[in-house]
Amino acid sequence: MTRRFLCQMPLLAVLGLVALLPQPRAAATRPDVLFVLIDDLRWDALGYMGHPYIKTPTIDRLRTQGALMANAFVTTSICCPSRATFVTGTLANRHGVIDNESSDYNPEVTPPLTKYLQEVGYRTAMIGKWHMGNSGAPRPFFDFWLSFKGQGVYNDPVFNINGKKVEHKGYTTDLLTDYAIDFIQRQPKEQPYFLMLSHKAVHEPFVPATRHKEAYGADAKLLEPPSYSEDFADKPAWQRRQATREVRWHYRTREYEEEKLPASVPAEPWKDHNKYVDQLRCLAAVDEGLGKILDLLRERGTLDNTLIVFASDNGYFHMEHRRWDKRLAYEESLRIPMLVVYPGRIQAGSTVTQLVTNADFAPTILNYAGLPVPPQMQGASMRPLFEDKNPRWRNAIFYEYWKELVHSIPAMTALRTDRYKLITYPEIKDLDELFDLEKDPHEMHNLAVDPRYSGLHASMKSQLEEAKIFSGWSPNAFPKNFPRINGDEGVQLDLVAQSGSWVDRANSGVPFTPQNLQMREDSAFFDGSSASVRVPFHKAIDPSGWPFRLDITVKPDSDGVIAVQSTADYGYKVFIQDGRPGVAVHCKSWIDTSTVIDGPASILGKWTQLRVVIDYNRLVLLVGGVLAESVSLPLPFSESPKAPLVIGQGGLHPVVAGVPDRPFTGQIKRFTLQRGL
Repeated sequence: MTRRFLCQMPLLAVLGLVALLPQPRAAATRPDVLFVLIDDLRWDALGYMGHPYIKTPTIDRLRTQGALMANAFVTTSICCPSRATFVTGTLANRHGVIDNESSDYNPEVTPPLTKYLQEVGYRTAMIGKWHMGNSGAPRPFFDFWLSFKGQGVYNDPVFNINGKKVEHKGYTTDLLTDYAIDFIQRQPKEQPYFLMLSHKAVHEPFVPATRHKEAYGADAKLLEPPSYSEDFADKPAWQRRQATREVRWHYRTREYEEEKLPASVPAEPWKDHNKYVDQLRCLAAVDEGLGKILDLLRERGTLDNTLIVFASDNGYFHMEHRRWDKRLAYEESLRIPMLVVYPGRIQAGSTVTQLVTNADFAPTILNYAGLPVPPQMQGASMRPLFEDKNPRWRNAIFYEYWKELVHSIPAMTALRTDRYKLITYPEIKDLDELFDLEKDPHEMHNLAVDPRYSGLHASMKSQLEEAKIFSGWSPNAFPKNFPRINGDEGVQLDLVAQSGSWVDRANSGVPFTPQNLQMREDSAFFDGSSASVRVPFHKAIDPSGWPFRLDITVKPDSDGVIAVQSTADYGYKVFIQDGRPGVAVHCKSWIDTSTVIDGPASILGKWTQLRVVIDYNRLVLLVGGVLAESVSLPLPFSESPKAPLVIGQGGLHPVVAGVPDRPFTGQIKRFTLQRGL
């Protein structure tokens, strides 16, 4: 991509600005860096934003000392992917942390900025919530490490300090502040440091410090947001579905085939949602702790040589659009607070209005440290925004999200400019969303359904497609901490009816036991009673070794179970119901999820080729070589069922309620199990 090309196509600078920036000179004095990252803090929940009751005196003071990034966003609004983007300067599709459940950050794929800082003499410290993977164990490129398992707790935490587990009594926010102060105090003033202070606050469950249980007043209440009253009439069907029935943890094709969704959703009276006041009360301890750290820097005489960035890993809904949590591409979710302070170098009290993202953090730090921006980084140094009168900058940001966890939110991509936003759902047939943020800041009126805006819609869609290409986006993104093929590749079992008997053409050595089959010349007949083939559990047939593929040549006579392999927590079933082939998958971690794909039509009495693919995070069914559906799994198929494979019978566990569990009646010519792409 040439400079000239980028100048002619300014949108493509969404992900290509690094190439346009001058390379930094070696710094005579490299700044100390303090990065304070809050969890789930929305962009406007701060005193300096004019909130009606929240008081954040230290953060407000910090705002007066540097630049407010008035249009700061994340590129994926969920904890783990966003945090990885902060430390790598890359988007989720590149660093590979695409979900909160199993994705662990792999520094060999996209190194963190601390690798480059260490190379020029920085001492690096990680203190607090890491959550790029569930373990709190030390990660590479940090000289000092303090973290905890997963989300952590608010009180009496167990910290992993440089590989040693240490129990503590007290409020986690205060303890993290104390460790940050101790780290700074131990640093030689002549050696620069990078300190990432990553708070658990203000993540759910919301537990303020005891001293702050009535912060902002005992009667403080969450105010009703304007978008709480929306009726979803011009919004995608999946939103009306969520607003009218429970669909978070279970998906089934046929439930959507003849679904009668209301054209709109009736208004609901405003309820007591004051738990979100407790969320913001958790910020009070953060503000106090930051005050102590700033006092220390002032006392040490190093404040003027400290680059401070204050930000959040994503936004958070306070019942806007009747939602909580984040994940969506609406403003409350993807917009974040961001302050950048560097006394004497960044103008105090200034405001930057250009569009910046969490991917810009790492390039900015490296630029101020006198280092070049590595070529894999997709963000850009924000330094020109502070120093140049007319900086060349992006005119749009790209957003990506993959379906994941309990909220049953579809995969989405979005493009946000300074005025407009387009949101699309590439894996489902549903409405786009297009908003004029200048006239409609609460995103209540979807212009994508208004023919008067068809030209704008088409233009935004074209720009979004360009951004997808240059970001490297793919609907089939895969975590990069796992091997793409997990287990032995190739055919593992190939059972074929041949000359009146079953044979394994793969010569796999995996045992199998036919029972009561009526063998014909080139098929086996299952009588719907006692006939079956049982394959004891073996690593070769483990469905958690992805991608796991079944190819079955079958002629069913009635409904029943073709094959099943399952425990109470993980498993799959291939079945015939109402004559239609289908596949069901059950996955469980801290919740149960199920996914069922139903074939489009009856195949009774017809020889049909079925193909089922169970990948780490995707389920696919093809019928007669034609794709019936490919759907992302709400939880990864990451655990082995360690159960036998049973062909022709229901097995010990039903897998999913509502699908057949009775024996199969019909013929099977071939049953092949293989692993690979």
